[in-house]
Amino acid sequence: MKKIEELRWVRIFTIEHLPNYLVEQVRHRTYSVEEFYKYQQLNLLMQGEEGIKLNPFNHVYILADTENLVKGFVWLTIDPLSKDIIIQTYSVDKDYWGRGQAVKKLIDHVMAIRNKAKLNKVFWLTPYPKHSMRYGFSPSKQILMEYDPSAKMKEKKEEIKKEAIAS
Repeated sequence: MKKIEELRWVRIFTIEHLPNYLVEQVRHRTYSVEEFYKYQQLNLLMQGEEGIKLNPFNHVYILADTENLVKGFVWLTIDPLSKDIIIQTYSVDKDYWGRGQAVKKLIDHVMAIRNKAKLNKVFWLTPYPKHSMRYGFSPSKQILMEYDPSAKMKEKKEEIKKEAIAS
């Protein structure tokens, strides 16, 4: 296992620096790798009064080694009204997993951003809440609810099928 402490965070302004495999290994994503790249290409930069600048509400940071090879990334957004950070996606090369060091690296980085920008809470969208809770995150007072119309359609079809069989 390699030491994640040897990696450094770098904010990127173009998505071409991010290797596909780091996005591909994100399980439970609801978008394709191509959609992710297209979205970031459109949203990493924005037109300001003085020209093109980094989007203050959409951030992608890479974790680079001493040879400038990308070994991980985090995508986070900032809600301008609540002044909260939302960690959308975090992915690290499997060589750097283990003993919670990758999560500690992320928390230290996000807290530095939070403190510098005087932001409020940090939220992490994750399908693994127990994992996040081991590192100081707790369930939010606000609950993210999900409505999947395709799942409702499937349930309806099953219901119709059962009724047809019963009659």
